[in-house]
Amino acid sequence: MTGLGTLAAQYPAIAGATGGVIGLMVGSFLNVVAARLPAIALDDRRSGEWPAALAHPPSSCPGCGAAIRWRHNIPLLSYLLLRGRCAGCAMPIPLRYPIMELAGGVIGCGAVLAFGFGIEGLAVAALGMILLALTAIDIEHRILPDQIVLPGLWAGLVLNVFAVLVTPQDAIGGAATGFGLLSAIRLGYLALRGREGMGRGDPKLAAMIGAWLGPEAALTAILLAFVIGSLSGLAVLLFRRADWRAELPFGPALAVGAAAAALGVSFY
Repeated sequence: MTGLGTLAAQYPAIAGATGGVIGLMVGSFLNVVAARLPAIALDDRRSGEWPAALAHPPSSCPGCGAAIRWRHNIPLLSYLLLRGRCAGCAMPIPLRYPIMELAGGVIGCGAVLAFGFGIEGLAVAALGMILLALTAIDIEHRILPDQIVLPGLWAGLVLNVFAVLVTPQDAIGGAATGFGLLSAIRLGYLALRGREGMGRGDPKLAAMIGAWLGPEAALTAILLAFVIGSLSGLAVLLFRRADWRAELPFGPALAVGAAAAALGVSFY
């Protein structure tokens, strides 16, 4: 066990709090990703700009254009102190911002407590943060940008060359399983119904999950995602009286399924 791993085992509260604070900061950055990347991903002319465009220009209020000062950009705390409004024009701050920050903190804390402060815990936290960003984007824009999914897929494969989470063979098998199964379901639905029932990004996301966690986890994530998706669709029908053909994002359900699989939930 590494020195950090030993400290985490001896002082879990401190380790969890440290992971949580780091997660809060990462979650704050992911708000920028969720706000800026979709517009770039949907514009082919700007597809090469996305890394730099996440950092520049500095964040500002969309209402009054005032730059966000550092003291107004402290994760969660600033939102509470500002009572959810811009310090300049009192425009409401979208609830997504504190939710993403809090979720990032939970992911960071949970990964450290469940897997330690070593490479395994950091890898699970990184996967969780990627899934968090994709969840927010898919909910708001109904897209899973290749700019996140494809680098995430390769990151999982490269990471597991060193068998950090699964063996290299399982990483390749997991990617193939996730992509192949959801692609077959997507194409089968298209052939039977004559219309798309699943986005093109969902099989890629399943492949990414498999590359990080292996084939069994990919299957678990997909099965849980269909259960979650079915329950979500039923809830929408019952409480919002929407049409049964209403489109629901599948990425968040896959992300929840992947989180459960990472924590050891399995149907096998």
